[in-house]
Amino acid sequence: MDAPRGGASDLPVTAPFANRRALGALLACAVATACGGGGSAAPSVQPQDPAIASATIGPEGGDVVFADGPHAGIGLSIPAGALTAATPIVLRAEAPSDAILGLFPVFRVEPRGLPLLAPASLIVRAAPQLAQAGGGLSATCLLQPRAADAWQPLATTVVDSGARTVAASTTWLGDFAALNASLHRLFTQPFALLDPATPTRAETIAGGDAVFAAGSVALTVGRGSLASFWNSPAAANVIVLPGLFGSPVDYLGSADLVAALPASVQNVVVLSYPSGRGVAATANALYDLIAARRQEGFGCAIVGHSMGGLVGRYLVEQSHTDALRAGWQAGASTLAGVVAQLVLLGVPNAGCDIGEQLVATMVATSPAAERPKVQAALDLSYRSDAITARMNALYVDNATRYHVVYGDLGGGDGVVTVASALALPLGPGESATAFPAFHDGLHTLAGVNGVAAHVGALLQAP
Repeated sequence: MDAPRGGASDLPVTAPFANRRALGALLACAVATACGGGGSAAPSVQPQDPAIASATIGPEGGDVVFADGPHAGIGLSIPAGALTAATPIVLRAEAPSDAILGLFPVFRVEPRGLPLLAPASLIVRAAPQLAQAGGGLSATCLLQPRAADAWQPLATTVVDSGARTVAASTTWLGDFAALNASLHRLFTQPFALLDPATPTRAETIAGGDAVFAAGSVALTVGRGSLASFWNSPAAANVIVLPGLFGSPVDYLGSADLVAALPASVQNVVVLSYPSGRGVAATANALYDLIAARRQEGFGCAIVGHSMGGLVGRYLVEQSHTDALRAGWQAGASTLAGVVAQLVLLGVPNAGCDIGEQLVATMVATSPAAERPKVQAALDLSYRSDAITARMNALYVDNATRYHVVYGDLGGGDGVVTVASALALPLGPGESATAFPAFHDGLHTLAGVNGVAAHVGALLQAP
């Protein structure tokens, strides 16, 4: 893993969407060619299942590793003193995950959640999709000790591009996966409205920066505090919703929209979420969070960038009636009006090419049962049954005022076409405004290209 940054000022904004978009093309190429007793006792591979290895390891230490077969070389070396008693250790090379798409293997060491008194050495294999064009491997090892725990990067990671393996040290047993920053944002990024008054933890891992609950870098993301946010009216509150592959660490620049909004917006909070789960799942989780935390008189505006704007739309338009929402009850009230204004910043209201790329790579090569993990691909596609088409067909003007802000450099912003941005029906008092800006520049350069001033005026309008 890259060396941890020294502080918030050293953590740069991650690569623009145009670069992250290359992940789709990379996956398209890669997927097309990939096949969908004693403590020191020698490891034993159970012949009935080549994806399982086991050994009983005690205080003197020992190894559990695959000696041959498709997983040869993968395993764990536990040093002397790491365990206090003889413990059966089981290594599963093809463990199921409720978060990570099966294209990217998860290696499980049981018993999960068992702490070690000394660091063990671990080797896992990365998916072929993480091999770069020049032959290098962009990956780091992430750990989830127990099913309810957040994923976290391991502090020492050594990458062997030739063997396509990632080595790390760990003081916990659990699930391990070789991922990069984009895939973390897609699958394992934590869901939370970040409190500007509390340092957000982040880490630089393979391919960029990302939010991790146990990250080594402390950042201030947003403005104000959640304590004030939940008790303040709409004029004082803004929620920022990043898009596909987005992260709150993308919103740190001095020219970014978050920094450039007018001072009258006292609380600016940014949502962290695993964007692969898609529009409805994210919107419903945010609805339940708002319903549980808001106080009398609470209100807010939402600025949604790219797919984040679709999340904002679903939150206002459909979450209260969605029976799949975890907190659903008959007669739940809409958040239309509670969300006074919804600013749609470069939003693909009729789909975009990145959705089509991900459908061709991740969705088409995954079992149907796994598709909720990459629902975002279907949501952003041009399909007639995509969530955008359904929302547009069912749209009825509501108490939230919508404002479309889009980039036009000759038909679009490089990611979202003008036609897609303008596919949403607008009602009285709502607006659509073009800027000569690239997709990510709509927020990263908002302080210098006029977007922030325009959005600020919209938020302050009666």
